[in-house]
Amino acid sequence: MHKIDARGKVCPLPLFYTKKQIDGLKTGEELEVLSDDVTARNAIPQWTREHGHEIVKIEESGSDFKVIIKKH
Repeated sequence: MHKIDARGKVCPLPLFYTKKQIDGLKTGEELEVLSDDVTARNAIPQWTREHGHEIVKIEESGSDFKVIIKKH
């Protein structure tokens, strides 16, 4: 599984990193994104759905959140 740790970065950077990494993945591969940005918490899942990818899991722990995305 590919991973991005975008904690400490503010949007649009976590979303930009997510888009860039997803573009390099093959269909069916998964990406784990870690972030602590409030805007990214909504923007990344929204972007994922709008572009036809699957949200496998979203976990929250304090101010951090993790989203696992499967490329379609």
